[in-house]
Amino acid sequence: MLFYISTDQNYPNPLNLQCTKLGSFWFYHDTDWTFENLTATKGVSNNWCEIDFSKGCRINHPQIRDFPLWYNKNSCTNVERLENYLPTDGVLNYEGKWHVSYHPITVSNERLDENKCEMLAYEVIQDNVKRFAETNQKPVVISENNGLDSLLVRSVFDYLQVPYTIQKIKKRNYDIRQSHLEKDYYGFNQIELSDSPVVIASGFYGDEFLLRNPFYVQSFIDEDIVQIFDSIEHCYMKDFFNLVYRDKCINKSRHDRLKIKQMVMNDIQVWHLDKTYVYNPFRDKRLLNLIDCEDQVAIDQVTDGTLSKNLIARFNPGLLKLIDKSKNTNDPYWFWQVKSNTKAVTV
Repeated sequence: MLFYISTDQNYPNPLNLQCTKLGSFWFYHDTDWTFENLTATKGVSNNWCEIDFSKGCRINHPQIRDFPLWYNKNSCTNVERLENYLPTDGVLNYEGKWHVSYHPITVSNERLDENKCEMLAYEVIQDNVKRFAETNQKPVVISENNGLDSLLVRSVFDYLQVPYTIQKIKKRNYDIRQSHLEKDYYGFNQIELSDSPVVIASGFYGDEFLLRNPFYVQSFIDEDIVQIFDSIEHCYMKDFFNLVYRDKCINKSRHDRLKIKQMVMNDIQVWHLDKTYVYNPFRDKRLLNLIDCEDQVAIDQVTDGTLSKNLIARFNPGLLKLIDKSKNTNDPYWFWQVKSNTKAVTV
């Protein structure tokens, strides 16, 4: 779902994108878009983009986008940096010039307890997969991975009896587009591109939207996250915390919960590329409300994945025995070959 849209025909097109003239714009794009009159569409149920050129250029998408968006006077794109960056809750519309509007994000004064958080996640994730299954016509794969997030996605598919195939991901030579994107978005280093249309049902965004990113959690709870991990001999997240997050969290940075929601939704990791679609059931505006939880809920989840394990037990308890003892211990070796400027580390 790559694009570069411009009134300037002289775009150098370094990613060798296809080009279509729609209205007064040149639309450079990857493969597998659907065109109807002056509208181009691509995506799945909760991760899609519809670009309408009938009255200028309007870029429609879910309330929080799965892809970045930059723009300048003549162009907008999700493949390279331009003068202005638009947060993921922003909507871009061109009528003589670019206009920006936003979907509001709110914070509740109510603190959700464990039961309310579990019910919220249970209903939202199940609803997402139902909507996906009702509209999807492409084959679905789920990577052979025993991490909490991947197994939670798999458990929901099992519960709803949505067919999928287990994929043993292989390391292949990246084409020019994947090579370009994985420099800044680590998720492109963790997907295998397909020559025919396929959907990867992924565990991306599980840490961020399900309260298991230590940096985000330590920003809104009262206790010190480093001391919390040091007080626990072993938990699912401890090795990963020590490897990736300890240094980031030593100097506690306090933010209000609205700021954390904004940070989470702007933590972009991966989106569709050519004929490979990435379905992310956790990336949902409604799940941002989990950040309004009681501190202890976040602590239990960020250390040992209690909320995620409870959800797997609801959907398919047989998968609980497959969960790795520690996060990311059995990932393919190249998942950790991340460039220094990459936005994040691993899912």
